[in-house]
Amino acid sequence: MSIFIAWGNIHQSYPFEQIPTALLTPKLRQTPPEQPRLLQRYRCRWVAHFLLWQLLKKAKISTALLSQIAYSQSLRPYFPDPTIDFNISHSGDWVAVMLSVNEKASQKQSAVGIDIEFPQKNRDYTALLGYFASEQEQQWFAKQPDKQNAFYRIWCLREALLKSQGVGIVKLSEVDHQADDLQLFSAHCPQGEAIFTQELPFYLSAFANETLAAAHYFYWNDKGLKQIELKQKIGYKVNPTLTDF
Repeated sequence: MSIFIAWGNIHQSYPFEQIPTALLTPKLRQTPPEQPRLLQRYRCRWVAHFLLWQLLKKAKISTALLSQIAYSQSLRPYFPDPTIDFNISHSGDWVAVMLSVNEKASQKQSAVGIDIEFPQKNRDYTALLGYFASEQEQQWFAKQPDKQNAFYRIWCLREALLKSQGVGIVKLSEVDHQADDLQLFSAHCPQGEAIFTQELPFYLSAFANETLAAAHYFYWNDKGLKQIELKQKIGYKVNPTLTDF
């Protein structure tokens, strides 16, 4: 399995015109809205589609797949080929895309999830955790010197797991985060691995039902995708007691 992750900011310059019109989604063909909030989301869609187009080329996969994007009942986008999966996240002006490709058709179905968070306001993290975190996890949080980093580690990891299956945040409490053991358990995702990092302009977590050790990371610099090494990522085992990994 090959895994690719790329990110960019909506205020950067992108050659959107290079994407063939036939590969655009109906929403991208609409006239840009005037309302600032809606325009931001519209721009995020364009950046996400562009980054996915770029990653398909990096993976040497036909970009014609972009014209075949379908949506699950929970509105999670996916490709009809089960050996190729992708996931998208955006927060503020930042967008990130994750692509997974199983080179061998006989391998299991791909499943990935990604979440980024760009904090834009102060929050009562302790109160928020009371809604979905276990008592053990809240005790771990209370011992952490950087409360913002600890909270988004707890939040992003959960989101990445749930998004791999198109499950919403209403199931946050059904993810067991054992921070000291670097393990995650959830009935809402398959076995695999997850990572979390705080070294970027935003917090990032990614999950795959395969190893993430050889994942490729890229950022957009106005001229192209540039590969980067994440040096401070924290790795987790997900559902490690399952036997079908």
